Amino acid sequence: MNKFTLIPSELQFPESPTVDQSLQITLEEKQQVITEYDRSATISLEQVYDDERQACTVFRPTFKVVYLYGNTITGTTNYLPFQYNLYLVDNVESVTTGVWKGFPQFYEFDFFRPNISDQHVDYYAKSAYTYNWSFYLTYVSQNNENAYLSTTLCAINNWVAKNGIPFTISNIQYQGLSLIQFTCISPHGLTPGEFVKLSISYGNNDLFEVFTLGNGQTDSDSHIFNVYNYGFTGNTFSNGVVGTFKRMINPDNPVETLSKYYVRQHKVLTSVDDLIVTKAGFEKNVFGEETKLELSSLTPNRITRISRKTSSNSYTITSGYDIDLLNIRDNQKRPVSELFLSIIFRGYSGYFFPQLNVGLKQGWQFNITPTSNLYWNQNNINSNTNIGLNFYTKTQGSQQFTFKYSKDLNKGDLIDGDFCEWNDYEGTERVISPYYQKMVFNSDNFATSPQGYGYYYEPHNRLQIRVFSDYVETADVNEVENVPTWAFFSSVDQQFRWRDLYTYGFIDSNFRGVDYPFLNSSHYPYTNVVFRLIPEGANYNSTIQGINFPVKPLIDGCE
Repeated sequence: MNKFTLIPSELQFPESPTVDQSLQITLEEKQQVITEYDRSATISLEQVYDDERQACTVFRPTFKVVYLYGNTITGTTNYLPFQYNLYLVDNVESVTTGVWKGFPQFYEFDFFRPNISDQHVDYYAKSAYTYNWSFYLTYVSQNNENAYLSTTLCAINNWVAKNGIPFTISNIQYQGLSLIQFTCISPHGLTPGEFVKLSISYGNNDLFEVFTLGNGQTDSDSHIFNVYNYGFTGNTFSNGVVGTFKRMINPDNPVETLSKYYVRQHKVLTSVDDLIVTKAGFEKNVFGEETKLELSSLTPNRITRISRKTSSNSYTITSGYDIDLLNIRDNQKRPVSELFLSIIFRGYSGYFFPQLNVGLKQGWQFNITPTSNLYWNQNNINSNTNIGLNFYTKTQGSQQFTFKYSKDLNKGDLIDGDFCEWNDYEGTERVISPYYQKMVFNSDNFATSPQGYGYYYEPHNRLQIRVFSDYVETADVNEVENVPTWAFFSSVDQQFRWRDLYTYGFIDSNFRGVDYPFLNSSHYPYTNVVFRLIPEGANYNSTIQGINFPVKPLIDGCE
């Protein structure tokens, strides 16, 4: 006798919709002679479409990018093709002194470099979007827990990512309670009742319960946690003591519920020519374009021209071919749920990169301060990227100028990403501090004041292609059927723990899920991206008790 099991659709995962299901069971004979070409069946095209959609691992991603930048750093140059094309400031003074000061024009920053006759770059239309920037599709493939990090926000100069998040201690009285306050350089991700494992210990104890969050000021909860002071003596928790901590959910299960910390690394999926970049129709961003007329009497080469400081274009970037993610796993050995558009500054014109062996610099949001800090120093090898430089030279009179630009990345190359926390027991990854790159002006070609200034940007721009459930599934050790390969086995609970992947088209009550077109055996995911180029010294930080913490610009505590 055949056995039939009908599993209700709403039990697939929490919040699954209820759909009608049926199973036809008859008492008729199941075997018969079938004549060739004499067999027919009724099929549901809707079901066939959904089955193909859920099984498909092929994607053609598209990004609409709004590019925002502030061209705010001025300088001087003796290289005439640069000098003759600056967006000039103090024109009258420059006529008197002979020192011409200004901004590089918009086409040194734009995604598309127009055909400008600047007597410096030989322009090729097919390379228009490769002069200033390079574009790649990447995914997070592995973790680097031994990455060296450093900050100027507290007295810890360097630490290893796997050690956790740095803090500074202060002792306070709040509402009649004695508290030990831990001020962190980045969001700590804690909730009251959880525990922290400190790099410092009181006696033999390095595990303490989180009592409260914040110091009563707006937005302080994310960076400050407090431990109740039971009357600790000695210097362990003295004011100004620094260290690192790791989050722990349950002290009765200290190994499995202790979070891991690392810098995730992106693997390049496409080469520099594989993405198609186009201007997004007639769309412009809301900040407009700054243009002015430069009269011949007030320009160094005595030619009247129109100069433009910024542009306001938006762009559409898509892959030139389908990307098959079959058997590709992310940094937690799960099916890839996120793709990234990684935008890397190339700078072919040569305004940037002051040293031949040092290209783009890298850091994290906690490294961005209102004024330049030693972390970004050209001699600090810990802030170097692994992206090398090419160069070319030009001669003007008896002087030779060297112009450097970033090398292209190849498929399979690795580049660093965000500083993250992962908890095996929860099965969740949290971004602690986003990853940034910095390009610095070359003072030999364009001298700024102060010297060494540049621009920051966040290269990795996320596209969600799958969503993991917000509910942790569990199964006993003997119930191994349908347990995914990425499940975590808890030896304490003797259970498998995992988060299911939502099916395409399913959106839960928290609006989590994906639903995008599926056509011709390929998914077509799409997202909007705001790409910001941030000038050094911009007001990009908030202050909590005298320590500057990077936050997202243009957002306050009420949004």
